[in-house]
Amino acid sequence: MKNITFKLRFEKTMASPPALHSSNAEGLRKYTKFHPSLWGDFFLTYQPPTAQKSASMKERAEVLRENVREILKDPKELPETLNLIITLQRLGLDSYYESEIDELLKDVFLNFKSEDGSFADVDTKSLLSLYNAAYLRTRDEEVLDEAISYTTSCLQDALQHSESPLAAEVSSFLDIPLFKKVGIMEARNYISFYEKEPTRNQVILEFAKLNFNLQQLVFCEEIKECTM
Repeated sequence: MKNITFKLRFEKTMASPPALHSSNAEGLRKYTKFHPSLWGDFFLTYQPPTAQKSASMKERAEVLRENVREILKDPKELPETLNLIITLQRLGLDSYYESEIDELLKDVFLNFKSEDGSFADVDTKSLLSLYNAAYLRTRDEEVLDEAISYTTSCLQDALQHSESPLAAEVSSFLDIPLFKKVGIMEARNYISFYEKEPTRNQVILEFAKLNFNLQQLVFCEEIKECTM
């Protein structure tokens, strides 16, 4: 009988958590602090543009998108074509022109190859552009893999044997290829750089800025809904 009594008391003791004194509970509540939001009440008080303004922005974006499509269709020299493709990618606009870019890249890869089937020797900047562009291909995986393998090897070699001003950029893209970066953040950073380029295209720049602003409006609306 004693054993049974002991067993019951033991189970009761293990099942019941130790009581917390009221003074301790008050102390815990007193010293529990949360960091204030970095955004303050921005999203709670956020007011989107009027419907008329939003419609105007979207209408202008549609016009610019087709203007950039025409730019892609204009025949260009190989370096210019490759630079245009990478510019659109870094500005977050490449998703609007997947079929056009895919066709252009097919010619780019073929022109980079010599008669014996090997890739031609090019400068570091062109290699970096080709490296990033290769990840955009959606067809002909054999050519894609070959281009990535070749450019990766050449860029790694260039880092070891030169003090190229592109070294930091090359190293960054070898660690994280452009297609793996956060698109909207890359676009925001590159817009600031591209608008200072003497060879910038004003139509592409305007579309990039407007596209970024439209995406930002969507994000603000979504975060506001989550906040409320």
